[in-house]
Amino acid sequence: MKKMLMTAMEISISEVMETMFFLPVEFGEETPLSQSSILKNSPILACQLKFSGDVAGSLSILAPKELVGEMAENFMGEARDLLTDEHLSGTLTEMLNMVCGNALSKTESEVPYELGIPQVIDGSKISEEEMVTIVETTESRMAILLKID
Repeated sequence: MKKMLMTAMEISISEVMETMFFLPVEFGEETPLSQSSILKNSPILACQLKFSGDVAGSLSILAPKELVGEMAENFMGEARDLLTDEHLSGTLTEMLNMVCGNALSKTESEVPYELGIPQVIDGSKISEEEMVTIVETTESRMAILLKID
């Protein structure tokens, strides 16, 4: 089930990142967070969205603040210097909401999926041993973590 959900999430990330944020993406292999180099890019913004249905779990995204700034600038059509930290966290949580909602809506299930509310989280609290998938953009990278309860 996790492999099927991850495939749906990757397709959704590609669609959302390209159409809403004008950033093409490529996916790397799953790797421990400690080996991903994401944590070396500081500061990092992170958010998480829990879901339930046939299976329950969560999708988390960790992204360098600079990448989130580029996403917010593209999404909102505002100059980077006019964007606040609230704009950045709002952009990242909205991206996560779009990605997760899109992916789960395309996943067959007996029990309809329900989404929680995306939350900004402290990325440093995620274990460095967690296996994450790297998402490469043209000039940066982020990590996604799909957990099934």
